[in-house]
Amino acid sequence: MVVIWNPSIRKCVSIVIPNVLTYPHGHTAIGFGVCPDTSDPKLVKINVNKIKIPYTWVVEVFTLSTRIWKTVYRGTPFKSYDFSWDHVSIDGIIYWHTVRFDERLWSNYIISFNLKTEKFGEVSLSERLARAYNLVVAKVNESLCLLEYYNEGETSVCGVWTKKDGINKPFTKIYTVKVEGKSVFYRLLGFRNNGEVVLEMEDDNDKGYAVELYEPSSGHISGVGMNGNATFSAMSYMETLILLHESNSIIH
Repeated sequence: MVVIWNPSIRKCVSIVIPNVLTYPHGHTAIGFGVCPDTSDPKLVKINVNKIKIPYTWVVEVFTLSTRIWKTVYRGTPFKSYDFSWDHVSIDGIIYWHTVRFDERLWSNYIISFNLKTEKFGEVSLSERLARAYNLVVAKVNESLCLLEYYNEGETSVCGVWTKKDGINKPFTKIYTVKVEGKSVFYRLLGFRNNGEVVLEMEDDNDKGYAVELYEPSSGHISGVGMNGNATFSAMSYMETLILLHESNSIIH
């Protein structure tokens, strides 16, 4: 089940996801976004069938206004890809990080889905990013961003790559998040509008986690008073009236 929730107006709609694939038969990737033309929330479900190679996809789109699932693709558009759970939606386009193994080689790809045309695309990557071992898709200042986690000596760091001049331009590395004496592996939670990076760090006693702010130009970190025994997550947020005319319900 996916729950679309708008905390601004305290409305939510729960949508039952049919025909979910699980290991070893395949897996199901879900994406969420809003069509820029109609302001209609949409879910994109990609079933990757792994019974035989090349893997086959069945892609369905759920549009909230119609309350139905529509099959928009069935086939093998990008060969044998594995989808990560991470995805971002920017200007009506959903982006996923995917990987593929060819003759024991690891390759990263960024796959896009246009919510207006309901068509797939692919974002070009440099050789370095295509071969990066730990890559995460993210969003900074409403631009597509890639987080490259790697070791610099004995320190785990994160390179932040973004497309400064439009989606058709190559990714540019804008800075590296590096905290002396601490690992930032999969610790980057998000970005503030003022440029600060939100990190989750282990506390000095290794008994829990804390949310801290990282200033890219100085490398200085400061706490915000949020600590806990469990890990944190953070998402960007925009106030909207989506779901205003919906009632709290479950859609089967």
